[in-house]
Amino acid sequence: MKNSLSLKKFYSAHRDLLSLVFPREESLKGVITCGVLQRPGLLLAGIREIFKKGALQFLGREEILYLSKLPEKSLDNTLEEFLSLAPPGVVLESSSLLPRIQGLFSSFSVPLFLCKAPGCFEKINQFLHWELSERITVHGELMGIYGLGVLISGRSGIGKSEIALELITRGHMFVADDMVEVLKLPGGKIVGRSPERSRGFMEIRGLGIINVNDIFGGALLPSSSIDLILELLPYDPGMERLFVEEESKNLLGVEIPTFKIPVAAGRNIANLVEVAVRLFLLKSSGKVPLEEFLKRLEEK
Repeated sequence: MKNSLSLKKFYSAHRDLLSLVFPREESLKGVITCGVLQRPGLLLAGIREIFKKGALQFLGREEILYLSKLPEKSLDNTLEEFLSLAPPGVVLESSSLLPRIQGLFSSFSVPLFLCKAPGCFEKINQFLHWELSERITVHGELMGIYGLGVLISGRSGIGKSEIALELITRGHMFVADDMVEVLKLPGGKIVGRSPERSRGFMEIRGLGIINVNDIFGGALLPSSSIDLILELLPYDPGMERLFVEEESKNLLGVEIPTFKIPVAAGRNIANLVEVAVRLFLLKSSGKVPLEEFLKRLEEK
């Protein structure tokens, strides 16, 4: 199902960055469905094929300079063709052209916003990436460990939250507990974060709900890439001791490297998690201890 963002919610989140030129706020009824803020330079030059339906449009200083050089009639024709495509809204970086175009926008009922602060394009574009990305929710703990985003998964009751808590006490970063919102950003990057209502909180059996930032100031990350999945499994004596083949799990069409860690009484799982991450980093740099060990055995 395609995500959508109402113009009212968009404007509500950007009052400090934008002013609404037209119309009144209560008449903002449109929706944004494209997660990219489009700059319509070529579109204004007549290449209609590049128009992204449902995309908020951004008229930066270059586009405004181009439009300002057009004769009155050409300007009207160009904007009429542009607005006839029914973009959900348009953001202006400068007010220099505003007196010439405001009436035309009003006649097409296309909402017009004006930037009030620098860095407008980047901030809005990032916001749209997050709000409109493809997403799923998975169970687990998302941590930042040695610079990697690590998703710790496993069945309920296996001790994921307690392991995450111990990792935090060791100086690692906390992102999400129990429910992890996984998003696929433009370009295919997979990131995770906590749902807004539970952001910054953990549930620990016997202690209840704790605020991670209040107890471990500075240990909270708002989001993280997901680079590695560590799956906790109940220990089975029949399990192989050496896992030679690399495994992976599919998140939103992207394969994420996965290690399986058996959990048993007396095992320090937090230690194993740290070592698993270090092993992954070593493998990424080209060193695979298990392969080196097997090679030595063959040589003898």
